[in-house]
Amino acid sequence: MGNAVKRATDYLRDPYLVRRIQEGFGVKQILGDTVPPFPDSQSTNAALATGISNGVISANGEQRNGKIDWLSFIPKKRRPLKVPGSRTTSPNPASSPPSSPESDTAPEFPDVIVESHSFLDIYFRIATELGYEPFYITFIPCMFWNVDSHVGHHFVIVWCLSMYVGQACKALFRWSRPASPPAVRLEQNPNLETEFGFPSTHAIVSTVIPFFVVYCCFGRYDFPIWIGMTIAVIWWSSVCTSRIYLGVHSVMDIIGGIIIAVLILAAYIPAIDTVNNFVLYSSYSLIVPPSLVVFLLYIYPVDPKCWTMDRGDTGAILGSALGIVMGVAYHGPYPDDLVSGPFTIALPSLLEVWMSLLRFTVGILLLLPTRFVMKLLCFKLLPAIMPTHGVEEVVKRPLVELPYKIITYGAIGFNTAWLAPVVFEICDIARWPNGVAQANACTTDLSLCSF
Repeated sequence: MGNAVKRATDYLRDPYLVRRIQEGFGVKQILGDTVPPFPDSQSTNAALATGISNGVISANGEQRNGKIDWLSFIPKKRRPLKVPGSRTTSPNPASSPPSSPESDTAPEFPDVIVESHSFLDIYFRIATELGYEPFYITFIPCMFWNVDSHVGHHFVIVWCLSMYVGQACKALFRWSRPASPPAVRLEQNPNLETEFGFPSTHAIVSTVIPFFVVYCCFGRYDFPIWIGMTIAVIWWSSVCTSRIYLGVHSVMDIIGGIIIAVLILAAYIPAIDTVNNFVLYSSYSLIVPPSLVVFLLYIYPVDPKCWTMDRGDTGAILGSALGIVMGVAYHGPYPDDLVSGPFTIALPSLLEVWMSLLRFTVGILLLLPTRFVMKLLCFKLLPAIMPTHGVEEVVKRPLVELPYKIITYGAIGFNTAWLAPVVFEICDIARWPNGVAQANACTTDLSLCSF
């Protein structure tokens, strides 16, 4: 049994399997390719996994050197790339941490020419952005300011939980990303070389977020459930597939992320009402969250001799969620929290669209100075109060970096949930200008929810 599990795990982590899937989508490295041919066993396994056998020609595909291009009707393009070479080809990836981004001897990546389908490149690059910071920096404020703050703070909590568990598992398992070559690394992000691969946090959040939002909105908004589930499935499958297509995750990374996401949903959904009542009404809602963040940072699996981007990102994620939860608790219930729907969904008028854009612009103008000021204060004050004698250099960075991430992103989150809505009310551009009375009216007509 143990040997069977190990063989299955090794097969799903195999970078040759990633390359085989990429070739199925039309990705081909045509110059500078020094990758050895598929070993017999791996070639056979990959063929069985994809349902393709050498020498078989499909009526819907094109065979080239024994391989079928199912998407030969889509135009292709060629472009030069720099591939990480053998940086992750350790025979024992679990024991080999990624290279530090500050290494003085960063290797030179060889130039290669890669052929791929233009449409799929664009589609999967857009899909993979749904798991990166710029998307959440835009999505979370929009959710709070222009859509539904009740769903918004639940979204932030489950997003933070998902990212924390994913990043902690990466630090715990320490499994490297697929070796390139043989996988073709289409995403040219140097930070990927300093991060571990298992599990894929993209897979976790792309499973948790869309299905959780559909769960929260069903019954609260009047819409056919099949529409919501279709959008969620497209979101989930596109993001997960994009990580393999771009060559940055193995199949095992994706499967592990999906399993973790299902466990997170199973644990959080039954507790959603308890969490909501605690955040909005408990007298301890301003005390417990900071204590919980300190505890989570304390138990986070850390290599004291290695600073990784995952560790810094975890601090930023926990800080953002802490700030938003504290802002919600300090503000008290929003009108969104006092009504349960169902709301009738209607297309917004031009005036409503304009007011939404105005709120977003004013809110971002509040958050940008927050980040600048807090970053300046942290990097001026923290080194001044940090001990300098008897502290190793590898320890100094966490002593500054982690507090900076938590304080800065905590302040941004707090102003997102508290300061921005207060400023909207002062400027008379709030989404609920008439408070709870308008919220109750929106139960029958969502068009009343904003200007």
